[in-house]
Amino acid sequence: MNTRVASAEQAPVSAAAASPRARTRVAMELGLALAMWRRDMLRLVRDRARWIGVVIQPLLFWLLLGSGMGSVFTIEGLNGLGYLQFFFPGLLVMVVLFTTIFAMMAVIEDRQHGFLQQVMTAPGSRAGLVLGKTAGVATVALVQVLLTLVAAPLAGFDLAAVHWPLLAAVFATGTVGLTALSFTLAWLLRSTGGYHAIMAVFLLPLWLVSGAMFPPTGGWLDVLMTVNPMTYMVDGFRHALHGGLAPVGFSGPLTATLVLTGVAVATVLLAIVVARRVPGATR
Repeated sequence: MNTRVASAEQAPVSAAAASPRARTRVAMELGLALAMWRRDMLRLVRDRARWIGVVIQPLLFWLLLGSGMGSVFTIEGLNGLGYLQFFFPGLLVMVVLFTTIFAMMAVIEDRQHGFLQQVMTAPGSRAGLVLGKTAGVATVALVQVLLTLVAAPLAGFDLAAVHWPLLAAVFATGTVGLTALSFTLAWLLRSTGGYHAIMAVFLLPLWLVSGAMFPPTGGWLDVLMTVNPMTYMVDGFRHALHGGLAPVGFSGPLTATLVLTGVAVATVLLAIVVARRVPGATR
């Protein structure tokens, strides 16, 4: 009887003691995530030329390639769709891709300079590290995509007719997925040279076969498009820019959003698992 009374009296005490510990844990996680996000914001402010260049390079590529392909590009039944307009959604994906590539290169640089080792000894888990870095890169990408959207009217899009909620959903899920994947690769690799090599032979070819430069052809490339997450990001942007449903695309807006959401969740979980390893510990 006395034992039961003692247990009943200790239960509220244990719950009360656990609550502050839980709040402290959450505060540490949020503090680490906020610190990583703030560091990327400081880099954005201090190195504006680098980030603006990430926007200018794709825009020049879009203008030069669009001008050259404009006279020969046609889609059966859609003669009014010019190449500059067709290519613009792929341009937005290119901006996000370049942002994640350059931003995640800082993970390798931070390890070489000792900053990453200090972060790993600070309070907070690897999940806070991954989420904070992902949020920082996504914020930088948001700024650059908004700068790129200024050129949308030149491609024939009316900004007032854009489906902004769909655009925001596609941007958020697609950017998180690409950022987490780039983080995973940067965490596993030892040098910036190896990182760039992997990006050149892996992510950039995926962008080329995402429907950004040419529509589905009905051949074997369509198989690659089906399993390529960037295909759904290009389609999602295309649908949003056309007001909700584009006249051409590989998938519908709902399918694109659902696939990108699944990829984002999977890549973030993968990044958290990989981040528990010693960085650069690949054999």
